[in-house]
Amino acid sequence: MNAHARIIDPAALPASNFVILHGSLSPEGCVMTGGGFERDPHEARARVFAMESDAIAAIQQGRVAHGEAIVIAAADDAEMTAIFGAIAEAGLRDISLISNGRFAAASEGIVIGHVGKAIRYVQNFDTITIDIKNRRLDIDADMVARRADGPRGAKVKNGFAPMGKYAALMAEADAAQA
Repeated sequence: MNAHARIIDPAALPASNFVILHGSLSPEGCVMTGGGFERDPHEARARVFAMESDAIAAIQQGRVAHGEAIVIAAADDAEMTAIFGAIAEAGLRDISLISNGRFAAASEGIVIGHVGKAIRYVQNFDTITIDIKNRRLDIDADMVARRADGPRGAKVKNGFAPMGKYAALMAEADAAQA
């Protein structure tokens, strides 16, 4: 091995298509992949869904507007791919997709995964700021207060039950085990 070898953060490379973000919505860090880097910084109004299938139905029914951030709060371990077809079919190339799910490396648009537990407290119409240059993912809500007042396996304010077992077992991205 070369004694002078060094690890280069791919996010620092000009052609990189992923970055690690931290902030009030993801204190432990999350991964952004795909495109959308020209929209930096970017603010989006949150549209929260329990599952990928709920978000797809809303897109197909025209209930997601241009420029919004689709937040999928209870994504399972499966790779989310079907939603990209719905987004493309609806012509919503300027939306952001935020989840704890996994996404394909070839995803288009602003795609943020492995956000962590704070995603449970995002509510419809919160403003989410994505600042790629400064590696930030922030929300305009007081997340500390929401966690203190938040549900413990009960129904949340924006209309879905967040699956208590999922919430109890979910770990932050930096604590995930391979």
